[in-house]
Amino acid sequence: MEYVDIFGYKHSNCSIISSDNEYRRVFIIEDSSHRHFVCLKPDAVPKRGMSNHWELSKNDHIPDNYWDPFD
Repeated sequence: MEYVDIFGYKHSNCSIISSDNEYRRVFIIEDSSHRHFVCLKPDAVPKRGMSNHWELSKNDHIPDNYWDPFD
């Protein structure tokens, strides 16, 4: 399955990290290099007091260590 992270990058051959409903708007995936990426749920619930849903972030705002393996 192919997943799209919050910066719009596509990832395949990943597994979902179980969050046990800890996160209502996002889920975390892990690739074969043990890198973690945050993805937006297709039915993300708006934050209380907000009327809009989350949107993807711009890929020019990614952190410097975004592609590093998770430690």
